[in-house]
Amino acid sequence: ILLKLIQMYIFFLYFCLRISLNLKSKIMKKIALFVSTIVLAVIFCACGSSSSPKAVVNDYYKALKNGDFEKALTYTTAKDEEIQQQVKKLQDFNFKVSDYEILSENIAEDGENATVEVKYTASNAFKETPEEQTETVKLIKVDGKWKINE
Repeated sequence: ILLKLIQMYIFFLYFCLRISLNLKSKIMKKIALFVSTIVLAVIFCACGSSSSPKAVVNDYYKALKNGDFEKALTYTTAKDEEIQQQVKKLQDFNFKVSDYEILSENIAEDGENATVEVKYTASNAFKETPEEQTETVKLIKVDGKWKINE
């Protein structure tokens, strides 16, 4: 899909440049360039990093590693009030992810469920030395977007 979008953008950019070369007004040339830039921005926003289960889990663990628990929990099915409670628990337990690696991704045939296996190293208030663990993260599609199923 991304390749098709890039091809469409290149065609659109070529079309805009051809038009702008024929335009005598500097304002029209600037408008054509501005429109092509907007189209590019839309294409890249549509191809966000959370478009696959693997990408969602990667973003989740990246946020955990950065200590941004609230952002991490936005990748889950947790509701706003649950997020606040879970953030407090993670902070109280001094939970820290120091490293992680996505091992595998498996999307179910129905296209609505997936699992991602991840290996991570974490510590908390009870385990001062980081410990390596492997976890199978379950995801579901909610409104067309992958979410970690809490």
